[in-house]
Amino acid sequence: MIIKGKISKIRPLEIGDSKILVEYLNNEEVKEYLSLVFPINNFLEEEWIKRNAISHNNLTFAIEADNKIIGTVGFKDIDWIARSAEYGIAIYTPEYWNKGIGTEVTQLMLKYGFEYLNLNRIWLRVFENNPRAQRVYEKCGFIQEGRERQGRYYKGHYWDVIRMSILAEEYWRIMSEY
Repeated sequence: MIIKGKISKIRPLEIGDSKILVEYLNNEEVKEYLSLVFPINNFLEEEWIKRNAISHNNLTFAIEADNKIIGTVGFKDIDWIARSAEYGIAIYTPEYWNKGIGTEVTQLMLKYGFEYLNLNRIWLRVFENNPRAQRVYEKCGFIQEGRERQGRYYKGHYWDVIRMSILAEEYWRIMSEY
């Protein structure tokens, strides 16, 4: 499935994408906003792509803009009974930050999650040192529901992890306003 927006598109990850993703994932500027702290090599990234491709509880896509991969997005730990999933997005290329792509991709994934997968709740974790991402999520309808105090350690500093979610009824209410 390929989902197209005005400035980006989302498509399934392929094994061949691993080389570019490894470069991005080992970039110090990007790592500040990711849960990853260990170096990643091509073997590990290929195995991660393969595991996600055969999982029914994880859906991971490549984000493309200007015909190149600039990030990844997906749902993980999908609970098909509670109809809930954790959302994650990373735009690895700083020159594509602050261009509206994160907002567009998040809106596309909410549409996919609520309208195609019939999810009831989509939730996420965002680090307190990433206010740009927090604004994107709030703009898309996510509501802060909790805070894991000092839940993340990075470069000598503990940061809170903010939990946010959006329910299907909230999504449909927002969609009816357009």
